[in-house]
Amino acid sequence: MNYFLINKFEADIANDYLNENIGDFESLRLLENNEGEIKKELINYEKKIKDFIYLNSKNDKDEKETNKELEKEIIRNRLSDEDLIWIDKNNIRLCNWLWSLIKKRRSDYRFRNIDINEIYLDRNSNTNIERYNSLIYSLYKLNTSKENKIKFINKLKEIWTSDIIKYTKIKDLINEKDINQTVWAYKYIEKAYNKRLNRDTININNDGDYYHAIICYFDSIENPYEKNDKFTRLKQAWSQKKYRDNNNGKKSYSFNMSVDIAKKLDVLAINSNRSKNYIVEELIKNEYLKLKK
Repeated sequence: MNYFLINKFEADIANDYLNENIGDFESLRLLENNEGEIKKELINYEKKIKDFIYLNSKNDKDEKETNKELEKEIIRNRLSDEDLIWIDKNNIRLCNWLWSLIKKRRSDYRFRNIDINEIYLDRNSNTNIERYNSLIYSLYKLNTSKENKIKFINKLKEIWTSDIIKYTKIKDLINEKDINQTVWAYKYIEKAYNKRLNRDTININNDGDYYHAIICYFDSIENPYEKNDKFTRLKQAWSQKKYRDNNNGKKSYSFNMSVDIAKKLDVLAINSNRSKNYIVEELIKNEYLKLKK
């Protein structure tokens, strides 16, 4: 039977249980801080637990019962599916924000009894479901009590509700279906604000990721003044780009004309259902063509 110990905290639970119910059993002293080495030490510790239970059991039935009760004790101190139900795998924005928060390993938010530097993510996760699975597993593995983990999740909920989800400006500006806009905005942010954008948010693996990375970037800005300033500059830059694109091949002219020309031009535009620019251009073209005849 394998208990699948996933951290030092669970090894300590097993140690306490064995000492209380069977007899003196040595605690796990981790010699390495490397994740791979820790896993090896946990596997070796599980083998010692099984051997200890075997040697101190009266018979097979007694051994199985002890293993079963120890497993229950370990699972009782693990996060349940219900504890993690808030992290919805279908909520891409939420998963990306959590992923970015932990991945950056720096935050102005304060979490009691939790150090986000001790939460290890699979950095090779490229899809939303892979990031979700990595988030869930990283919380399971976090080396602290179930109570501390639940407090951590509740704090994340509080931040999400009060600071993140209410910010809608960037979603209102960026059209998820406009790939030209999302690619432009992503490159603008990368150039103007964050040259390591893909490291701090999510990897770009398809066109849709540009939009989600942009949303994630703004969700990850914890200072509201910085967020608003960067949004304003991005919005102005986008307006300027649209203006340049719309006026491609055109030039602005300024002429002094009679006071009533503007009103007459308005009437012509309304009645012909055409723009004032179009009407002026057509009048000039027609007069020019007359000269050519």
